[in-house]
Amino acid sequence: MPELDIRALLLVLAILLDWLISDPKRLYSHIFHPVQFMGETLSWLESIFNIPNVSMQMQKARGVVALLLYLLLWLVVAVALTLICDVFGIWGLCIEVLIVAVLLSGRSLYEHVRDVGEALKFKTVEEARLVVGHIVGRDVTALDERGVARAAIESGAENLSDGFIAPAFFYLIGGLPGIILYKAVNTADSMIGHKTQRFLGFGWASARLDDFLNWIPARLTGLMIVVISYFCGRGGLSWQVMLKDAGKHSSPNAGWPEAAMAGALGVALAGPRVYHDVMKQDPWINARGRLDVGVEDIWLALRFMKISVFLTLPVIALWGGLLLFSKL
Repeated sequence: MPELDIRALLLVLAILLDWLISDPKRLYSHIFHPVQFMGETLSWLESIFNIPNVSMQMQKARGVVALLLYLLLWLVVAVALTLICDVFGIWGLCIEVLIVAVLLSGRSLYEHVRDVGEALKFKTVEEARLVVGHIVGRDVTALDERGVARAAIESGAENLSDGFIAPAFFYLIGGLPGIILYKAVNTADSMIGHKTQRFLGFGWASARLDDFLNWIPARLTGLMIVVISYFCGRGGLSWQVMLKDAGKHSSPNAGWPEAAMAGALGVALAGPRVYHDVMKQDPWINARGRLDVGVEDIWLALRFMKISVFLTLPVIALWGGLLLFSKL
């Protein structure tokens, strides 16, 4: 496994590569994306271990066993890939950069949120609902233009942490095993970490482990949004809303980047929404902010997301350079 200073350089290259190539749709129309492999693995284990009509304790126990087997499998894959990269020298480093770039979602996240904004501006609200439905877990059928815009901004802020900052963080501290295991846990949470009858017990361990792993990255993401907002003259409000309202979110982590973004944009986010046919009366984040969220707010949120991605480059490069200099 490369040393931490070299890993920082590889991460910078991977971030740039991810932004340049994003997710090549033609390629992934012929082969699975690695996250799809993770999903297929988990679906297979879930079909074996998730048995209905058993006690909650038994559901949790079976979910823990399935999660451990799932993570063990992907740990073996991660270690094997690390050994392969070590064997091939400079070409191995190139392979590692490619793997990390594929597992980052900076550009694809940006494009998904941008597609929602374009659908709202140039198409119909109905088409915008379909587009935003690809990136949120809530029921979108009753969303108006403001609801669609709010959902896109919330998803962008949350997934900036889950899809970009967190994978980069775990690659830095754990190399390929770190980023692969993080993506495996995050995939498990998105698939089975729901409070539905089917997954309430079985997905409990996956949801709790995902919460634990995202604790630091979510707060780093919120802080990054606050820093960027200072350049727009909104830093004080972004900081205040994050500290005051982050804990109001139903997730222990998603509230941090969402609250920071709400303060930065001056809008109210979260609030009541429908999940799995159930209305959740969630409190508003930045309740004093504007409720008339629109396309212009999506464009501004996209600017924050793009700056966040590129702000990591000099930070990581400087850190890696200092580590390398300290060895000389």
